[in-house]
Amino acid sequence: MSYAKISEFGKGAAYAPVNHPLTYGLSSGLDNMFMHGGKSRKSDSSSREFAAYTGEYCAKNFDGFCKLMTQNDDIQYFPDILHGHHEGGMPKSMTKGDVVLLNTARTKYLMRMFGGIANKVPFDPTVAASPLVTIWSGDYMKGEYYIPEGYDVDNDPVMQRLLNKPLVSLPLLMNIYATMTRLGRIGELKGTKLGQFYSNMGQYAPTYGFAGMNQLSAGVML
Repeated sequence: MSYAKISEFGKGAAYAPVNHPLTYGLSSGLDNMFMHGGKSRKSDSSSREFAAYTGEYCAKNFDGFCKLMTQNDDIQYFPDILHGHHEGGMPKSMTKGDVVLLNTARTKYLMRMFGGIANKVPFDPTVAASPLVTIWSGDYMKGEYYIPEGYDVDNDPVMQRLLNKPLVSLPLLMNIYATMTRLGRIGELKGTKLGQFYSNMGQYAPTYGFAGMNQLSAGVML
């Protein structure tokens, strides 16, 4: 008779379909608690753990699951946007699809975080070998977001969706512009859809008085 090694104990649970983190966002309320246990409320589609997991998952590979989740038009009040609301201008409610999109973009384009501590925590502490997710903590966190050097931003499905939803993504796009300008790399966006977006916004900012957009009109015209 052979026994499982303690190092192998519980690993199978991580690969059971019912324990896949994405399944926590497919249901809510009593249905979710019945499938995943009473503590699953901490990991449902409105939780910080789920926001962190989907952000990391979709930032690495924007697959069919990610496309489906970003199309969710259900309203989420006081959404849990990763890295806080430091850019300002965030609405008190938005669709769950927009929440997934913003969390994916913030994870994908994060360059560094000021005043924040990255905590690795289990997605679901009640499941053995549950994947770790990154939860940022800090009273005065401020993230800097950018486009990595040599990155093909025009063929990035995440950026394409951000540009299609400027009312939701504008604070993040402004942050990217400021970071790229400070790094002296804003010229790399010339000829891209993102660069054209900045040029258009910079031209119209003085006319329509967009709050905080004057920095674009005074910046590098692409």
